Amino acid sequence: MPNWCEGTMKVRGTKDNLVKFLKNGFAPVSWLGSEKEMQVSEDDYSVSIKCDDKLHGFHVRGTHRNFVETNCIEFEFWDEDKETHVMLLENYKAAWGIEAESLSNLSKEYDLDFKIYAFERGMEFNQDIEIVKGEIVKDDEIQFDDYEWECISPGVGG
Repeated sequence: MPNWCEGTMKVRGTKDNLVKFLKNGFAPVSWLGSEKEMQVSEDDYSVSIKCDDKLHGFHVRGTHRNFVETNCIEFEFWDEDKETHVMLLENYKAAWGIEAESLSNLSKEYDLDFKIYAFERGMEFNQDIEIVKGEIVKDDEIQFDDYEWECISPGVGG
């Protein structure tokens, strides 16, 4: 059973690239890891992907054991004049730690930027990752002398 490194991921890109990532970059999975069916809803101002409430959430395709633990991911784009938008993926979690290289590959594939700060309370470290145009700008592992005191969210992850 792994420890989980958990946080909120920001994904930045054009509306079209974010929608493409939502539709193709996620796979609903059961608790045992088998892929299930996904429902996609789209209108002029939003797109969402949904899976059955009984499922684990969505595996991030192209990663090793990275998930968004929810049964619905929705992205709204009300300001059509903006060239780029930012989508938040809350409840992002990765087994043991986040591999920046796999996110770099997704960044190149979908022409998106990624930013995540994640917490791993079991092994008492945080990860600060930023990927822009496929390049790993930051991939820092933050260690602490006193995790419970120094970490801003010591109860997350683990």
